Amino acid sequence: MKWCSVGVCLLIALSPMTLRAEKYAGEFMALGGGARAMAMGGAFAAIADDATATFWNPAGLADFSALRSGPGDWELALMNSERFGNLIDYHFFSLALPLKPGKSAWGLSLIHMGIDDIRIIPWKSGMVGGDDGDDIFESHESLNFNYRDFPLESANDYALFLSYAQVMNFGNIGASAKLIRNDQVTGVSSFGIGIDIGFLHREMWKDLRLGVKLQDATGTYISWSTGKKEFIYPALKVGWGYPLAVKSMNSVLLLAVDGDFRFENRRSVSQFWLGRASADFHLGAELLIRDLVALRGGYDMGRLTAGAGFFLEDLGLWDVSVGIDYALLIHDELDTTHRISLLVAH
Repeated sequence: MKWCSVGVCLLIALSPMTLRAEKYAGEFMALGGGARAMAMGGAFAAIADDATATFWNPAGLADFSALRSGPGDWELALMNSERFGNLIDYHFFSLALPLKPGKSAWGLSLIHMGIDDIRIIPWKSGMVGGDDGDDIFESHESLNFNYRDFPLESANDYALFLSYAQVMNFGNIGASAKLIRNDQVTGVSSFGIGIDIGFLHREMWKDLRLGVKLQDATGTYISWSTGKKEFIYPALKVGWGYPLAVKSMNSVLLLAVDGDFRFENRRSVSQFWLGRASADFHLGAELLIRDLVALRGGYDMGRLTAGAGFFLEDLGLWDVSVGIDYALLIHDELDTTHRISLLVAH
């Protein structure tokens, strides 16, 4: 059973009604999807060559079916992650289907983050015996209630992405319309709608790749049932990628770097800032050996990442290809996060 302290539970219960830091609205979507991209430190805006492109850069959907040797009729990605000592469940689902293989495609993604077994304790006078009024629970004070007598609730965040992309003469373009739903404890809920716009050029100079995503391009409003309004500010993500052939190993080394640029006064929570502008960076590398096994590593805004995966083509009677990826994110103070994802293509 998952649990949290009374203080944390109260904070979760009250946050939709008291939150003022609107620049962090919808932050659960920043976690991303796909263990491959996460093992590469989240440096994926210029890579975006599988079904998870719906999140990282919708422009990557346009020609994803032309990038593998398989039929490329469709591709499905599933990921599960338990964070911070199994306290938070995080799920990612993505489906990509070509309209004209190698030319245009559409995609669908769903993100879910949930916390179960949150015990809600409405505070009333007299619940603490010997209370001296300093808001600090001390050894001479006592709790005059049994926390098991209060109900358990859950908090859930959802984001649905509907994406379309097309190959143009100057590169790939794409967009994702997204719907955001939050169901919090004590019956509080919210709804929002936004749009992401992407651009991708896989041969900017020789094999150099450029990816750009304007996230929440027009700004995203979130309306709470309490009457509160939140606004997600636009953010710019710029990425570069470059594949290097390692002929002696019949392998490819893929290098990538992404920068996230915001203009909402995040200051010390970002790696770099100047005035209202801030930037965070992601570095990643993937060594793909014989199109079969991949070893990955990265640097996600100051935290080390690592992972591995394999991809098997044309399996079974259904003529499907299957890939399994694993990613590890190392925290200095919180528990290490493990992510596993499944990729199925036909």
